[in-house]
Amino acid sequence: MYPTTTPTIAIAPTARTIEIRSSDANQPQLKFVVNYRKDGKRKQKAFKTEEEAIEFAQTKNPNFRCDPIQDTEAQASARMVLECTNRLNAHGRTISDATDFFIQHLTANEKSCTATKLVDEFVAAKQKEAASNFDLEDLRSRLTTFGKRFDSNPVATITSAQIDDWLRSLNVSIITRNHYRRLIMMAFNFAVERGYTNSNPVFGRFVVSRTV
Repeated sequence: MYPTTTPTIAIAPTARTIEIRSSDANQPQLKFVVNYRKDGKRKQKAFKTEEEAIEFAQTKNPNFRCDPIQDTEAQASARMVLECTNRLNAHGRTISDATDFFIQHLTANEKSCTATKLVDEFVAAKQKEAASNFDLEDLRSRLTTFGKRFDSNPVATITSAQIDDWLRSLNVSIITRNHYRRLIMMAFNFAVERGYTNSNPVFGRFVVSRTV
């Protein structure tokens, strides 16, 4: 017999109480468990679907009814846990995996900054490294354009596909586009060092020539 969660999905307000509970979310096969009494003894029977559980409960108590509208907040939460667990299981993942991933994503976003702030800090850092005036102006010119395009996005949320699409939209030569990509890649390396993002979305791929 496996453990069941505390939230009750449906309880009939009759003399013979019948409960339908959702099984533990960590069980390999999610079930609905009907708790009922027979001959003064507590009984339990599991079903794969809620519909089967309700049908069985009604055979034990004709007055049993399950009204989804009357679900309590706890009951709705139990139902959502089952649904989310099933969806994650289809990809070989668990709720714990999803929680860890989402918390990591939120933490990264909280530490992140705007693209414009990243550009300003990166240029300032290069200036302290005694970069030439030519290089500094090149950085400001190219990266400011990038910063304005993505300023509404925290750098931790900017994807490689978004950057690639933006680079391809520029009406510039392949050499200039690759130069943009190199500078953006350097800026994101700086962002990783500062903890603004966990990874660099710009890959070291450069187009050398057009495919004929």
